[in-house]
Amino acid sequence: MAIRIRQVYYLGKIRWVALCAAETKEQKGDIYLDDNAHHALSTKFAIDMDSEGLKTADWADPIIAKLMKEEEAKRTKK
Repeated sequence: MAIRIRQVYYLGKIRWVALCAAETKEQKGDIYLDDNAHHALSTKFAIDMDSEGLKTADWADPIIAKLMKEEEAKRTKK
């Protein structure tokens, strides 16, 4: 699902919200994430939450998870 990340003001503070891109109109300042970006982030969040004991990674995309771990390992080797 493509999403928009948007800043909204609530009780005098800026809050960030994620919105369904198909159900909202683009506004200036929105950050648009296509299906691929959303999928990659969902996998990352699932893996991270699993490492915290929340057990959500069982639905994470195994290929994306593998690629993510490989890329993160490259950074830690430098």
